[in-house]
Amino acid sequence: MEASRFVLESAGLARMSHVSLEVADVDVSLAFYRQVFGFQVVMDLELEGAEFEAVTAMPGARSRMVRGLIAGNSVVQLFWHNWRELQVEKRTLISFEVRDAASAYARLIEADVVCRSEPVEFETSWAFVLQDPDGHPFEIIQWKPSASPYRLP
Repeated sequence: MEASRFVLESAGLARMSHVSLEVADVDVSLAFYRQVFGFQVVMDLELEGAEFEAVTAMPGARSRMVRGLIAGNSVVQLFWHNWRELQVEKRTLISFEVRDAASAYARLIEADVVCRSEPVEFETSWAFVLQDPDGHPFEIIQWKPSASPYRLP
């Protein structure tokens, strides 16, 4: 048997499944994601009971998970938990590609979404960052026609 080139190759690593974001209030976050990204709910679950307490190792643990689609096939899950502290520091940045960063920025400002800057021009793109009600940062990026951001050098 030939050795794998990376650890998960032999397990059949296929693609990223989803991104989970911890939120303080699922309903507030859901409204934001629907307004800004067109979030389409595909699952809304209350997680509790003996199995959930066993997997979390926390008596009385409860969570709510709302899974949805953004941009057709990007899966995002919004999670609320009663069994752990909400993490204030947000270290993950999620990026969405648009065809027109200037138009995206204008529409977000019109909708009272706080953006950290106007679109900034880089060598291969224009980009800016917004954040959701819980402080998760989102990059909005428009690649220049000459850019090849998804090809290996």
